Amino acid sequence: MDGQDGGNRYGSADGKARRVLAALRSDIVTGVLAQGERLTEARLCERYRVSRVPVREALRTLAVQGFVEVRPNQGATVATIDDADAEDLFAVRGTIEEIAAARCAARVAGGEDAVVDLLGRLVAEGEAELASGRTERLPELNTRFHLAIAEHSGSASLPSLLRHVSDRIEWIYAMGVSVAGPRSWAEHRAILAAIAAGDPASAGALARAHVERAERHHRGVG
Repeated sequence: MDGQDGGNRYGSADGKARRVLAALRSDIVTGVLAQGERLTEARLCERYRVSRVPVREALRTLAVQGFVEVRPNQGATVATIDDADAEDLFAVRGTIEEIAAARCAARVAGGEDAVVDLLGRLVAEGEAELASGRTERLPELNTRFHLAIAEHSGSASLPSLLRHVSDRIEWIYAMGVSVAGPRSWAEHRAILAAIAAGDPASAGALARAHVERAERHHRGVG
């Protein structure tokens, strides 16, 4: 299959595993491949028009990241995020987001305000996607918004910590984006306003409340 130039969706061998990884991860995050769904190599090779080697590499990587479960003699399935796992992810994220937003606002108050324009562009882009009725890019934009805050917090550890959980948080966000999207992006704009005002206390509190509301929505109680 890899030698068929016209039918090979991912081009040359270089970077093929990375491209298959990105496509498979996207299909899982967006729900094209549902939680608990069986993933056979033959089906994935046909779907992405590649040989088994990049598919196997992608499955191994996604298993480490928590998106895929591989059991001996049973093959691979899309992982399931249970309530306990989601609760842990939200707890970790809430702490990171609160600290990052407060520190980002403090840096803006000190004159380092380049992040304000960046966050403004991301919020405007998210709002435009919502207004047009598109939701496919919102999980990615959501992750970029929160990572930008962490990256401009002045901390070397916060961005790394957030990246460690952001992929699976993005997955959870994608599950309810059609319902929670408008509220979520309104909250993003409020966080942006607090950061732009250089108000660490408000920025941190709003970021924490944002995560707590997302958790309640995921549990179906808010």
